[in-house]
Amino acid sequence: MAATGRPGWVSNELYPFPRGALRRAARPRVSPGSLRGWAVAAALALMAVAALAPLPRPAAAQEGAGPAIEARVAARALPDGRVEVALQARTSPDGTWGGRISPGARFLPGDAAPGRWLWTAPAPLEDLEWRVNARRLPDGRVEVALQARASPDGAWSERLLPEHRFLPAGLEAGRWLLSSPVEPVREPPQIVAFYGHPDVRAMGVLGHGTPAEVATRVSAWAERYDELNGPRPAVGAYHLIVAVAQTWPTPEGDWLRHLEHERIAVYVEAAREHGLLLFLDTQIGWSDPLSEVRLLEPFLREPFVHVAVDPEFATRRLGVAPGLAIGSVTAEQVNEVQRYLAGIVREEGLPPKILMVHQFTDWMLLDRDSVEDHPEVELSIDMDGFGLAPIKVDGYERWALTAPSERPAFKLFFDLDTPVMTPEEVQGLDQPPDIVIYQ
Repeated sequence: MAATGRPGWVSNELYPFPRGALRRAARPRVSPGSLRGWAVAAALALMAVAALAPLPRPAAAQEGAGPAIEARVAARALPDGRVEVALQARTSPDGTWGGRISPGARFLPGDAAPGRWLWTAPAPLEDLEWRVNARRLPDGRVEVALQARASPDGAWSERLLPEHRFLPAGLEAGRWLLSSPVEPVREPPQIVAFYGHPDVRAMGVLGHGTPAEVATRVSAWAERYDELNGPRPAVGAYHLIVAVAQTWPTPEGDWLRHLEHERIAVYVEAAREHGLLLFLDTQIGWSDPLSEVRLLEPFLREPFVHVAVDPEFATRRLGVAPGLAIGSVTAEQVNEVQRYLAGIVREEGLPPKILMVHQFTDWMLLDRDSVEDHPEVELSIDMDGFGLAPIKVDGYERWALTAPSERPAFKLFFDLDTPVMTPEEVQGLDQPPDIVIYQ
């Protein structure tokens, strides 16, 4: 058999993929000039579904944004213990399903490690390339999902998990089972995040409750935006400060206090449980962005975990303690982090990572024109200042809506803005933000 290019794997087996998944689907990133900006999803479950709470189905496609399509996964057990998967699509007006499309590397090995996602080779389906993800569960069931991308050199979409996606354990060999169909999602979700540090109320609303309590509150705010933004979905997020700048030297010389990995893991699992995203935010201090982001690698292999860096407290080049002056990062430092995240995305087959950079002065991000574009990373500039709404909007238009920002973000301060803009006012901006953060 021909080698796949990955040691130890051959062309009729699936490739390795990490665990974890988003509960909201997102559009795959579109390459420049492409008109194909939509993704479809499906996955399989038939019996024993009652063991898990159902996940929300992705939102319907925007009206007029392209042909209606539904997709699903077909799967069957084989006598030798492997599981074979295939794709089907439905686009015709009479609702007829097309034939099964069999991608390369479509067999899940019988001895695959429980919990580890594997994926097939790409296969064309409508305007996109698709691959099926699959993993064995400890109880013997097999879970499947789909990913799509708009171009062969583009990034894969989120792993898309519809309600019915489990192949029962002990299934009779040879019988094809089908997932429930899922419609495409044409836009990435708008993100509504609560910012802060655990147990520290003064640092933001994330410190005003347990992860479960905050999840309830931020999900309610996401629903408010969901009611205002038409067919676009909205999803809540934790924005967790994991490295807090200090005004005195630390033993490591980085002027930072790091949140223990055990505490970060609590928010990772809470995000998984409540269907939220998670941003891990470092204030940099006298360290550097890449070194700080590397510390978070175990968590960045989850598809719903993203990164933020805060130049405000990066004051090493100024020779002063964080908090005594407004710091900065360079374009090359941002590029280093992008390259690192892009490597993780390619290695693990993840959807694009969001890299957020906070900004409220021109010098916080130096040499903006030199920031690179990586298809595996979506760069988000966050207008981070507080105060009067007209001044905040001016900063948003100046920094968040201009290149190199790809996902404009806007931070609102419950205690410091005068007054706090309402969701209606935020959505009423000429170009509403992709990411709204509340501190």
